[in-house]
Amino acid sequence: MIAYQTVKTVAYPIFRQKINSVTGLEHLPTTGSFLVAANHVDWLDGFYIATTIGDARGVPVHFLTKSNNYWWTQVAIQIPSEKKDTVDVAVEALRDGKVICNFPEGKRNASDHLFIGKTGTVRIAALAGVPIIPLGIRASSGKNMAQSIMYLLAKNHPVDIAIGAPIYVALPPDGMTDEWLQQSTNSLMATIAPLCNKLI
Repeated sequence: MIAYQTVKTVAYPIFRQKINSVTGLEHLPTTGSFLVAANHVDWLDGFYIATTIGDARGVPVHFLTKSNNYWWTQVAIQIPSEKKDTVDVAVEALRDGKVICNFPEGKRNASDHLFIGKTGTVRIAALAGVPIIPLGIRASSGKNMAQSIMYLLAKNHPVDIAIGAPIYVALPPDGMTDEWLQQSTNSLMATIAPLCNKLI
C-alpha cells in the first residue's frame, strides 16, 4: 500500500489536471468490487483511469499486467500473475474486494475502430460474480512512452473519460461456451464503442 499512497500523492494531481471531462461517475458501484473494461489508446491510459476511479471511490485500481511489462508497474498497484493463470488471479482478487481494470482489446489502438475484444474480461466477471463497468477513454495516442509524457505535460491534448452503466453477466446454465463468451464480449465492445467515439 505504500506504493499506492505514493502514486496517489505524487501522480494523481498530475493526471487529474490533464483530464478534461468525466461523465457517468454515477454508474460506479459505491461498494464492493467491480471490473472496469476500457478501450486502450495511450501508454498512460491506466493512470488516467486510476486517477478518475480513485478520486471517485477512494480505492486503488489493479491492472492485469505482469511486473516486467511496463516501467510504471513497479509503483502502480497491480495483479501479479506470473505463477498463476491470469483469470484465476483476477477472480481471486475481485472476490477479495479489489477493483480491476482490463483492456479487452489487448493492446493500444489509435485507430477509429475498436479491435475485436478478447473474452477474458467476460470470463473473469462471470466467475467472480461482479459487474463490468464499460469505460471509454479519448486521448491523444503517443507512439511511445516519451511522446505520451510530452502529451501529458502539454497544454493541449485533453483526455476525456465516459463511464457506462454496469453490465451483469451470469454463468449460462450450460456453462461458458466459446460462442457465449464471444457473443458476450462482442456486446461489451459495442457498449464501449460509443463511450470512446469509435466504431466496431
